[in-house]
Amino acid sequence: RDDDVETLFWQIFTGRARIGIPEQRRLGAGAVSRPLLRVEKSELEAYANRYGLTWIEDESNADTQFDRNWIRHELLPELLTRFPKTKDQILKLKETTLPVTASEPLEIEDSSLTVDVLRTWLLAYEMNPPSTVLNEILIQANALPDANPEIGVGEGLFVRRYRGRLHLVRSLEVFQPVQVTVGVSASLSNGTLTWKEATEGFKEGGKLLCTNRRHLTKDRRVIKHGAMHKKLAKLFQDSSIPPWLRDGWPVLCEEDAVVSLVGVTADSTARAWQTNLALVPSWHPYKCLRV
Repeated sequence: RDDDVETLFWQIFTGRARIGIPEQRRLGAGAVSRPLLRVEKSELEAYANRYGLTWIEDESNADTQFDRNWIRHELLPELLTRFPKTKDQILKLKETTLPVTASEPLEIEDSSLTVDVLRTWLLAYEMNPPSTVLNEILIQANALPDANPEIGVGEGLFVRRYRGRLHLVRSLEVFQPVQVTVGVSASLSNGTLTWKEATEGFKEGGKLLCTNRRHLTKDRRVIKHGAMHKKLAKLFQDSSIPPWLRDGWPVLCEEDAVVSLVGVTADSTARAWQTNLALVPSWHPYKCLRV
């Protein structure tokens, strides 16, 4: 109950919707339930002490530089001294619980996209940004077709638009170029490179440079595709790879030439290419969605 009260105060002070903590929400195929929402912290502590239970106290809980801690340790005690019913009264301000939606990209329809729709969508990720941010998302959702709007909604989290949908994505560090061995998985800062058997591909044990387009000069951002060369930008677009993943997408090079845009295409004329007992790379980017 104390957490619910603190949450509501924080939302009021920061211009957010007064949603409060839900008693139950979906999580994958299951659900998260909070059966103790109506129980005071003092009651829980008394129970734990009575039965000899111990708990872990986060060191940061005492730091009043954090807004929630300031509300807990300084504001609420003062209010309760003067207004003993503060918790009861503040909980009455809790807004009606919004419908629960899935944590997945949001289809954009000009006629149905509203602040409440955006708020409901972001709450599926436990995000509740200020109304000013939601209004900015509404504006940017209708930006010119060739624009790539990016609106920050939390620490390292952004709403991006792509092909008629809004996505909540996390900013991931782009990996530095590294040499990889064909057949040996590599864990990079934003994903994992693995290998699988194929009738055509690279020779096991071979060495390739794993880089990304950010570390390639513009004239090298091409790959031999059949009898012609194709720009990586065009291949990214044709493969529906979102813009926020492209800078960190792995590109394999043999000397100065790009020989694989992983998971998209490869240069079958590369020296390291063979037609039996071959391996091809797969890319598994870390999830950009906050779930």
